[in-house]
Amino acid sequence: MNGPANIPVQSDQERSFPIEEKSSSPLREKKQKGGVVIERPGAEKGTWQRWYLPEGSGANPALLTQEIPMPQQSLRVIALPSVTLFAWPLWIATDGGAGDLVRMELSGRHLLKRGMEESLSVVPILERGNRRLVLAVGPDEPFPTEEMPPSWKDAARFELPSRLFNEGPATDLILWREWGTLQMALFREGKPVWFCEIREEGLPGHVRRIVLRLLAEGVLDHTPREILIEGMPGEGTARCTSAMSQAFPDARIRRHPALPNTPPSPPALPQDAFDFPPAEAKAERISRVGRKRLLSYAMLAGVFYLILLLWGAGDLVVHRLALGKIQREISLIETPAAEARAETERWHSLRSSVDPDTYALDLLAAVAAPTDGGKVRLTRFSLDGGRIQISGEATDVTQAYGFIEQLKKSPVLQEYEWNAAQPQLAGKNSVRFDMEGNRPDTNHATPSP
Repeated sequence: MNGPANIPVQSDQERSFPIEEKSSSPLREKKQKGGVVIERPGAEKGTWQRWYLPEGSGANPALLTQEIPMPQQSLRVIALPSVTLFAWPLWIATDGGAGDLVRMELSGRHLLKRGMEESLSVVPILERGNRRLVLAVGPDEPFPTEEMPPSWKDAARFELPSRLFNEGPATDLILWREWGTLQMALFREGKPVWFCEIREEGLPGHVRRIVLRLLAEGVLDHTPREILIEGMPGEGTARCTSAMSQAFPDARIRRHPALPNTPPSPPALPQDAFDFPPAEAKAERISRVGRKRLLSYAMLAGVFYLILLLWGAGDLVVHRLALGKIQREISLIETPAAEARAETERWHSLRSSVDPDTYALDLLAAVAAPTDGGKVRLTRFSLDGGRIQISGEATDVTQAYGFIEQLKKSPVLQEYEWNAAQPQLAGKNSVRFDMEGNRPDTNHATPSP
């Protein structure tokens, strides 16, 4: 709230200002293809007017009902109810940030309500030498979120109702009815320097004291010369006209009364775009930014995963092509390989009959050759396909090992791979040994010695 309007003159100890600045430079209005939708508080409590301002200087604003959907790609601007705002003008130095200077002014006053600092903005009005005039504005807490329009937190920006009147820089004072209360705003060079709720009882004296106080502080440079009474019924317009005539006899008073079956005056969007979001809207924006960032990370992860899938699919295609090529090459040599295998099998089946190296007597003679001298005696000779099994006895271990080594060096037995177990004592002056030889072209499994 703006504070009690029936006490317009306050001492320096009673004045309070917001302490943070939204931005030191005006935001440039972003042109939207779908125009601008402005929602501002209506005359009755909890009501809202929705206006559509098409893009282009020749287009006329249109009053939209709640049943008409918002035009696509339009910029949504919501005017915060004046009764929920705290505002006060302040002269500060041109050097330094406005927020820091306001904070210095209010450091010892302790007048700000809890939560007001988070949503505070500073609107520059004008500069005079080394001083500048600003209007500090902030939503009051707790903010009436239940009375705001649907999805109000998603608005592009938030405005002040007093900045939406299309009256030009000549208008000094505007009275209008908003949410069942009478509101007053004072302007300098077309910019609001003060707005508050005010009661109709004692209206001339209250308004005049406020104006005199602002004149004394240099916020206003003259008493109101152009006064507008906007959007009130005939009786209310007449009462306000009479009160303003008493307070400022020389002022020119214009009236835009609210007539039956006649739409109210359309709003006008200021050229210098400011944003006054409440704490709830700020939290929603931060959450939305976080969701967008998370979505962007998820999209990056999805793109990376898609790249991996494409890479894997490409690699699989390459391997399938290589496999197909190998299969085609195998199919080309499959018939010659089968023929060669058949010839090999025929050779193995006939080798024992046509190859002298496979004759049993010749092999036995080759095995018995190292036994010359009678110190080694063969006790067993077995030939089964490509496998030879030998058992024998020697007078000592040295004779047994000597026989084994000579047998391995025999030219007739070079095709065989020999395995010999360690010689074992069989009695006095007797050592028994076993050997086994396998030809590699046979499929016999080699048993352990």
